[in-house]
Amino acid sequence: MAQPAPAHSPTIIGPDRAAEYLAQMGIEIADINVAIEAGEIMAGNITTHHPITAAGLTRWIHVVGRLREMLAGSGQWSPDNPHNRPISKRNDARYTLSTVGGDEGTGIADHPRGPSAARKKGKATAEAVNGMDSLIRIETLRPSPDNGDGTTPPNGNWFLVYHRADGSVRLEVSLPLGFDENEGQFTGWRVRVILPDWRPKEISEKKPLDVGGQDVDFQIFEAS
Repeated sequence: MAQPAPAHSPTIIGPDRAAEYLAQMGIEIADINVAIEAGEIMAGNITTHHPITAAGLTRWIHVVGRLREMLAGSGQWSPDNPHNRPISKRNDARYTLSTVGGDEGTGIADHPRGPSAARKKGKATAEAVNGMDSLIRIETLRPSPDNGDGTTPPNGNWFLVYHRADGSVRLEVSLPLGFDENEGQFTGWRVRVILPDWRPKEISEKKPLDVGGQDVDFQIFEAS
């Protein structure tokens, strides 16, 4: 079911400002692109003989792994696994970064609601994916002090959201506004940092099977 447009209008950081903005968090777009390319390569190896969720799951696993490796190499981030949830955590505890597949709203600055998770997230479906209990847990979606003018990234739990469209991967690094546990979806976004689309260096006639947004299932919930 389509999600309604949120009442809150997020701060939008366009591709022309994205690198400078994310640098304040210790995130390099080049590192994100390396991770996205790793996911693309591995998802491209999946065939129709694999389980139907394999392309999306494989992409997510390798994006997460490579991104955490790149961030750790900067010396500002460390991998962490609260409740077996793979995240990166800034060493000064100001930010965390998780990775999730998004829908067609991902990476489009003027989209009326912004991205939703590619699939509704719930425990039953999470446990059904290859026996894996993959959880995204949002410990804090509470507002943090910032100057409100879009120059300084607020503290909080951020998400790299990606969508494998036809011919490119659309990307943003965004801070959720809230989460509806009943709907299994984000309710909106406080800040959306829109990245330039990632495009394969070589165009292949064989497209990954998750083009259009196939995603691994997670449960996402806000801690009380």
